[in-house]
Amino acid sequence: MAYSVSRRGFLIGSSGVLLALATACSSDDGAGGSTGATVADKYGETVVPADPQRVVSVGYNDQDAILALGVVPVGVFDWYGDQPDATWPWAHDLLGGAQPAIVGTASSGIQMEKVAAAAPDLILGTYSGVTQSQHDKLSALAPTVTQPADFEDYGVPWQEQTRIIGTALGKSDKAEELVTSVQQQFTDVAAAHPEFAGKTVIVGALKAPGEFGVYGPEDPKVRFFTELGFVNPPVTQQITGTNFAPISTEQLTLAEADLLVWYAGGGFGDKLRAELANTPVYAELPAVKEGRVIILEDEAAEAMTWSTVLSLPYALENIPPRIAPLLGA
Repeated sequence: MAYSVSRRGFLIGSSGVLLALATACSSDDGAGGSTGATVADKYGETVVPADPQRVVSVGYNDQDAILALGVVPVGVFDWYGDQPDATWPWAHDLLGGAQPAIVGTASSGIQMEKVAAAAPDLILGTYSGVTQSQHDKLSALAPTVTQPADFEDYGVPWQEQTRIIGTALGKSDKAEELVTSVQQQFTDVAAAHPEFAGKTVIVGALKAPGEFGVYGPEDPKVRFFTELGFVNPPVTQQITGTNFAPISTEQLTLAEADLLVWYAGGGFGDKLRAELANTPVYAELPAVKEGRVIILEDEAAEAMTWSTVLSLPYALENIPPRIAPLLGA
């Protein structure tokens, strides 16, 4: 079992074009008013209710965008982290004291009976791997919008996720405001750190004892850095159809970049350090010898991993100041 990879179930693949969201008989006053909309996902089109009152999130991180748009879900998916109400600190206050039902976990999957018990009038799961069978079962309970067709499962970028959920909730204008705000933060941080521009970055993790891995271009953690001006080296560009490719100890020599980032969330930092210390070839990498390596394992690392309109500002505030000195800034 992978330490920090398989438990999260990422299967990010190649990027797609912008999802086309067809709105039918809809109006958006920017404050939540809507007469209903038709939203497309991987399995077709769904007519969503106007002003839904009981929203259930079956996506791994969808509750962040739902909360950011001013809607408190009645049910959420518990991805990881043992957080109160399955919601991390950057989003928890927006629950306003509500305690949504836990309708699934990364280990159990979506629990249909718990979704039904939450009596939803809208089900959202854009950052997910919902199957056709699951979609059919969920749609029998309430109108359901899951992962878009133009991206791999678990592959929707945070910008499109926010827009899709905004359309479903009748809050497209608000969603666009949120996307613009966070995108501006990326722009501002990149401008403040010109040393990031054009530098290569590799984001890796410990997959299993003696086995490491590299995240691909569409993984949220890699996107975080490329949105700041970093670029992907050949070893990363070659990863397609998945978000993570294992590499052997011998292949660590391929893990050379201007910046080497190790993701060790979930308490796996000590295991990672022990494995690296017992891997002689790793010590010979130029990035290691020159101190261009960082291990990310705290709440900021998780904010980067969640990669939502709510979590990213926290990651942007905390991670760039740590990596800038490694690049001579």
